[in-house]
Amino acid sequence: MQKSLVTSALLAALLIAGCSATPAAAPGPAGPQGQPGEQGTAGRDSDRDRDKDRDHDADRDRDHQTNAAPCPAGEHLFTDKDGRAVCARD
Repeated sequence: MQKSLVTSALLAALLIAGCSATPAAAPGPAGPQGQPGEQGTAGRDSDRDRDKDRDHDADRDRDHQTNAAPCPAGEHLFTDKDGRAVCARD
């Protein structure tokens, strides 16, 4: 019983000490602004990137569809460690 009273008194002291500590200082004013960077290219280059991304997405979707193997009854689709979709027994 005496041990629990001592422990409770220690925890209460830590709680009170933590609550009475001074709060952290407020942040100061912001520093000076740096030089502006170069603007991105517009026009054909951005169109090229957009087309490249679209083609990449279409290729990925096509590959995903061709990897799907229809499984007969009693088997389910399983992706092996090489990323290939195969049928495995249930």
